[in-house]
Amino acid sequence: MALDEFEDLDYDKITELLNKRDEDEKKAALKKKKSLRGSLVTILSLVPWVIMLAVWVVIETASPGREMRFITSFFSVQFGATPMARAGWNTTLVYLAYVLMLISLGLCLIAFTVNILGKRREGEKLKISVFIIGGITIVAFIFFMINFWSLIF
Repeated sequence: MALDEFEDLDYDKITELLNKRDEDEKKAALKKKKSLRGSLVTILSLVPWVIMLAVWVVIETASPGREMRFITSFFSVQFGATPMARAGWNTTLVYLAYVLMLISLGLCLIAFTVNILGKRREGEKLKISVFIIGGITIVAFIFFMINFWSLIF
């Protein structure tokens, strides 16, 4: 707009236009902040799923009485000597599973916190995935502690 056009506008109209511009900028900044928070919560809810899958694999590997070689046990073939089967639990792997579960529990708590703090803003929604993986992690941790307390401590 040229200066001549501004002279035709009254003070109230200019103030209204500037206030609208400021509100639009605030909304754009809030939307950007929401997307960053939403992305963080999404990442913090996906990582515990991956960790819980890793815990399951580690527990399966640490369990006793199973053949140590995947190919020989899966395809029922023998390559040379018979594979060794463990008589007891592999305590190192059980401890690794314990540490992974603690990390998963910590990430779930961080995701809960970020999700709840983000809910205070208008238009934010709680992500159900955070609550599902949090519940699964807590139940798995309790089950793990009941079964492996003597091996860890």
